[in-house]
Amino acid sequence: MINRPVPATDTGDVAVAIRDLTAAYDREPVLAGVDLDLPAARLITVLGPNGAGKSTLLRILAGTLAPLHGEILVHGQPVEAERRKSRIAYMPQQEQLDWDFPLAVRDVVLSGRYGHIRRQGGWRRFLPPSLIRGEHEAAVKKALQDTDMLERQHVPIDRLSGGQRKRVLLARALVQQADLLLLDEPLAGVDSASEELIMRVLRRTRDQGHTVLMVTHDVMGARKSADHVVLINRQVVGQGPPDAMLSDEMLARVATINWIKPVARERSLSSVDGPAASPRER
Repeated sequence: MINRPVPATDTGDVAVAIRDLTAAYDREPVLAGVDLDLPAARLITVLGPNGAGKSTLLRILAGTLAPLHGEILVHGQPVEAERRKSRIAYMPQQEQLDWDFPLAVRDVVLSGRYGHIRRQGGWRRFLPPSLIRGEHEAAVKKALQDTDMLERQHVPIDRLSGGQRKRVLLARALVQQADLLLLDEPLAGVDSASEELIMRVLRRTRDQGHTVLMVTHDVMGARKSADHVVLINRQVVGQGPPDAMLSDEMLARVATINWIKPVARERSLSSVDGPAASPRER
């Protein structure tokens, strides 16, 4: 019998509190009964096998996928309210961006400020990107500097390498200056220089008081950089310090557990009306 993991409660402030979260694709549960308390101002890695629900968890937090059931609070507030205030930034694994479209690097990064610009209201909402100045321009410049892309800000995005494209997407997330930064496989397909730069930026972001939640398959990298590790295989298998969570025993456990409670399946069948979401980015 598998004991349900107890949410962490000894880490001080909680950035994200999740209770009884259930999600499904095509009426088949991919997350069931997830309970998590994620500590604030930490670099948190989420690990698990393919299809374990790691990307699904981030998509729900980011608001691109609705759960079937459950409650999520971010810094004690409903997650929807924090999204509206641009306090949650998301870097997906597979960005739906047309890299052949005639956009410059700066244009893509600036798009991360649109939520802030809309909330300000007034005529500035209708300015073309080239005329946006003030705090928004300063935020874009800093994000480009942090990702070493400032000198390429006017380069068309179709001329970027894979690692440079990842840096641009990271800069677009950073420019939101969000309290919670969600990243789905930010190191996948990048060269060693980009990987080192990205991790340096994420550690600095954490040190500035932001919470970084990152999905990865890199166990060695998690051992070196993570403050807190969450193991997921459709349910939470464990969470805690890297030394405890990344032992051979725990890694074997997360690789082999793959079960869903009957109540989760019942919820998935009774709560979904009409076509279900695509299984993309599980």
